Amino acid sequence: MTYEQIEEEISSIPKFSPKASLSNLSAYLEKCNHPERKLRVIHVAGTNGKGSVCAFLESILRKSGYRTALFTSPHLVCIGERFRINFEMCTEEQLTGAWKTVRELMLTGESEGRKPLTYFEVLFLMSVLIFSEEKVDYCIMETGLGGRLDATVLCDPVLSVITSISLDHTEILGDTIEKIAAEKAGIIKTGVPVVAFDEENGAFPVLETEAKKKKTHIYKVRYENITILKKTENNIDFSINSSYYKCNLLSVSGIANYQIYNGALAATAAKILLPELCDEVIREGLYHMQWEGRMEELFPGVYVDGAHNPGAVYRICQTIGAEAKKWSLLFAVCADKDYTSMIELLTGLPWKKIYVTALEEERGASAASVATYFAARTDSPVQEISCAAKALETARKQKGEEECLLCLGSLYLAGELKRQRK
Repeated sequence: MTYEQIEEEISSIPKFSPKASLSNLSAYLEKCNHPERKLRVIHVAGTNGKGSVCAFLESILRKSGYRTALFTSPHLVCIGERFRINFEMCTEEQLTGAWKTVRELMLTGESEGRKPLTYFEVLFLMSVLIFSEEKVDYCIMETGLGGRLDATVLCDPVLSVITSISLDHTEILGDTIEKIAAEKAGIIKTGVPVVAFDEENGAFPVLETEAKKKKTHIYKVRYENITILKKTENNIDFSINSSYYKCNLLSVSGIANYQIYNGALAATAAKILLPELCDEVIREGLYHMQWEGRMEELFPGVYVDGAHNPGAVYRICQTIGAEAKKWSLLFAVCADKDYTSMIELLTGLPWKKIYVTALEEERGASAASVATYFAARTDSPVQEISCAAKALETARKQKGEEECLLCLGSLYLAGELKRQRK
């Protein structure tokens, strides 16, 4: 069986199942002698910035000399992106071996009356099987959806981190910030310290209440304690001045303003986990972090970002609005996202041109409907193009030498466009 066949098999597993439960997954972990218990897990939940915060933490710990494991989702191009040891993707042999083990477990489990595992549960189980054999010092683990009922909540973390919370997946997690925060708070464990943003949007009091119930301390990071010092074309210098961590000079690479907040959260979390960490190690870890699909420059002047909800788009608009260059936009989105609110935010910027396309993903919104919504709300010219590859080709041809193009709206779009570069 080839790696491609294995990836196809895994991809065919249902994403959700009404019969799935944490007790069902626990039974499979029991059959494996609980590999998750061999790991020192840093557990990360939230709406926006989870992947970046995980990557920042991984980079800081690796720069400190620790051996790391990293489990994130979704992947952009290949499933192997989700499983990393010291930031290197696990080998095809490791993934193949883990999948064969899980597949055999499911066949045996079903014969013994257990329910099949869902797609994300399979990936989670594969990750802990691989990582537990690698003698890693720390495993940074990102939740898939929510937190309270997420597969990853079955880990026993040494630290929990909750990133920015905003409205997304409302049909599953709830239609208010407070309801979504309650789901994210599900990762908080008794006695395990928590680091979280206090955004003054109603989320933090929910997290704080849950932390008190679990008799643990919650460390808050506030935006007003993070200051941009200098911004260039390649990096952003910033400072942190909070009760838990103070540093006059840290840097992140790239142009995305929102990454200083993700970096600050990761730096604070690392310092709380390991108080002996020096500023220089944290600085090096933040600056050398690389995370695909987040204001990533695919081609000269062409950036792709996976922002796919109003909260994330708001942060992108802050970055673009502060840039002196002229920008065009390439946009595609899933139909089940709040894309009307995303467009309301985006049309507040003076785009030179807007290209609207459709995703290969079956959940993709109609390009015609999205283009019509854009056109009714902006004076910028709007062009509808049938597929993402053609849209990128057209936009690149029409882009002036001193202009920039931002490709936005979905991680699926980011993945499709990244495949064009390979």
